Amino acid sequence: MTAYEELLEFGGERIFDFLKNARLHESQFKYSEFNEVCYKKMYIENNQDSIKTVKELKEEIPELKDTCKGCGSYFMNPRNKSIKGLDVQFGRLLEDVIIDFLKTKYKLNVTHGDNSNKKYPDCMLLSGDKGILAYFEVKYHGAPFISAINKIGRYCYEGSATLDLNKLVKQIEIVESELDRPVFYLHWIDYPCLKGLFFETSDQVKNELFILGEEFNREEREGDFNESGKKTGYTGKFYAKLLEMGSFEELIEIFLDMKKNGVHMN
Repeated sequence: MTAYEELLEFGGERIFDFLKNARLHESQFKYSEFNEVCYKKMYIENNQDSIKTVKELKEEIPELKDTCKGCGSYFMNPRNKSIKGLDVQFGRLLEDVIIDFLKTKYKLNVTHGDNSNKKYPDCMLLSGDKGILAYFEVKYHGAPFISAINKIGRYCYEGSATLDLNKLVKQIEIVESELDRPVFYLHWIDYPCLKGLFFETSDQVKNELFILGEEFNREEREGDFNESGKKTGYTGKFYAKLLEMGSFEELIEIFLDMKKNGVHMN
């Protein structure tokens, strides 16, 4: 069983209870043998220098063709309006699930960040003396970017994980100037095909942001604005590279090493 499957087993009941009145895709927060094959073919046996096309993957994964048809019809239709307050609560719940899982399963001292400084990353890994070893953020992705190939030249399975661009730029500046600790961006990917937790570092993100400058603006939704009409959501998006990310298992190993040996900064 993968660490992601263990996480779903650990926190699934809490997640489904929170979402009991929400409209979910039938595969959300579930993991099947089909998903295991997709993880292997799309992530483990794939390479950023020679990314498999969706057509190639359909040849490798017999069930994928039908899944893609259903995925396209489901996610191309207008989705429920994003409600900013509920999005924040749901994000907090997923952080809680990951934090409690790492505490229970691996005895890692992880917690939410300092609420007094919202500009810092949301979660922290602490040492035994409460010193900060690392920071991390969690972003959930439940809807693949179906038209990614046409709009940003990426495949939906590997090019749909995003971070909010304006928030990210500001946070990277803070990481560089104020935080002398590693920062990890953890992507919870939950598409009908590919599922798992993957991470990238702030150094990786900084390199992509300031050297490559990749971004895409999504359309605004009603949930991006508060009751007074002020924009509260981010529409500028930074598209991460799945095949340059590490796995959840690798992140856990990094955290365990930090717990044992401390932080090794350049």
